[in-house]
Amino acid sequence: MSSRGSQPPAAWNAKKRFLTIALSVGLLGSLSIPAATTTFADSTGTQALAQLATERAAGLPSGRTTYRTITDYNDEMLALSRQHPDLVKHITLPHKTRQGREVYGIEVTHDVNAADGKPVLLMMGIHHGNEWPSGEHTLEFAYDLVNNAKKDRQVKRLLDQARVIFVPVVNVDGFVINRRTSCGLSPTCASNAGVDINRNYPFGWGSNAGSNATSRGPGPGSEPEVQNIMDLTTTNQATVLITNHTSGHTLLRPPLEKRAGDAPDEAVYAALTDAMAAKNGYTGMKSGFDYETTGETPDWSYYATRGLGFTFEIMKTQSTTSSYPEVIEDYLGTGRYEGKSNREAFMVALEYAADPAGHSVIKGKAPKGAVLKITKDFDLWTAPILQTGGVLDPPQAVPTHLESSLVAPTNGKFTWHVNPSVRPVPAYTANGVVATGPGNFLQESWTLTCARPNGEVLETVNVTVDRGQQVDVRLQECKKRFNGKGPKG
Repeated sequence: MSSRGSQPPAAWNAKKRFLTIALSVGLLGSLSIPAATTTFADSTGTQALAQLATERAAGLPSGRTTYRTITDYNDEMLALSRQHPDLVKHITLPHKTRQGREVYGIEVTHDVNAADGKPVLLMMGIHHGNEWPSGEHTLEFAYDLVNNAKKDRQVKRLLDQARVIFVPVVNVDGFVINRRTSCGLSPTCASNAGVDINRNYPFGWGSNAGSNATSRGPGPGSEPEVQNIMDLTTTNQATVLITNHTSGHTLLRPPLEKRAGDAPDEAVYAALTDAMAAKNGYTGMKSGFDYETTGETPDWSYYATRGLGFTFEIMKTQSTTSSYPEVIEDYLGTGRYEGKSNREAFMVALEYAADPAGHSVIKGKAPKGAVLKITKDFDLWTAPILQTGGVLDPPQAVPTHLESSLVAPTNGKFTWHVNPSVRPVPAYTANGVVATGPGNFLQESWTLTCARPNGEVLETVNVTVDRGQQVDVRLQECKKRFNGKGPKG
């Protein structure tokens, strides 16, 4: 059985409402970006401006004035979850680092423990262990949302509509010893064996652009730190992903390599880049036109999920023990960055992540307590793999599995915000790098199952849905069998 939307799969067209946050910074309607379901006025009204002025006067949301240690990060995230149990959930990522350290994060939303089908903004910092401000801005935005969850109308609305997952320190080993790379396979964490984990993501891995045969890691997605972020991304409907780095005040989107060509969603990507950059004053660009790399987070996440992935290069100077005042100014939009706040750019990203016009929606009715699951399986590919001596090995297939679930509520009616099943055509293929360009998509489907809590699957449907579309699914067989009115075997 296949369920399709009532509108034909296509890029967003001019008949849709334009993205209010984009229009508020002067983007033209000709870009054809859909609208937010509510206006962006909440963040620019008198009350919000007064609140922002108060926050700036008070400093960062957490009150920090110095860089955190790993103990600070871990203790603060745990404390937030204990102080706000309905708003903040503490998470332990599944893979320990090479040195055996746990990696922690938090989820922030109203009714945080519900499996509710909300879209996700995934934000992370410190892929590179010596890029301290990237973790600071990540955790400060979490504090910002927690502090304002009840008193700021925009934040309250967005936490009703979306979930935000934070991982402030991805590369714990590198952060603890204050170096760019992880420990890699070296039992002593030798510097010459470290892996640049932001060159280890599978998509396009192995070309050695911006890396070498050691720093890229022994295989695509081989590092536990990378596997943590891949697991988070493939099990949550992350409609926007932000990986924070330093430095340079740039805001980067795919492609990482020029030869890969523009992303199929380039018009959407460019418009959202410009909307965020208008708030923080960063220079928005395609990543490969800053400098070329492969194996970074945003390219992999976009081609795996079609959620829009970005790199924020925070501050204009590198991390030093005396650079914390710049961390504060860049987040709040004060001092040398007066009027250009990274906090406001993050809010634009959250607005977009929550907006159903920017992703897809599956609606329907299922038996109370039924477990709904959507899955998708396909291969992504590395680049042709450059070995020592200039030898090129063939591209390697990387099996990719996406899986998310929710539990049908008391009345059975569910609204599930998901990334499109229609996937962007990738440039990295079994035959090498073949640029495709804007507007090229694979008409794939989600496989949706309806099951009892014990895992017994009662019905399976295929759901094809594009960006900006909503589909309704009828789970009649599941309802019959769940309630004992049909065969159970």
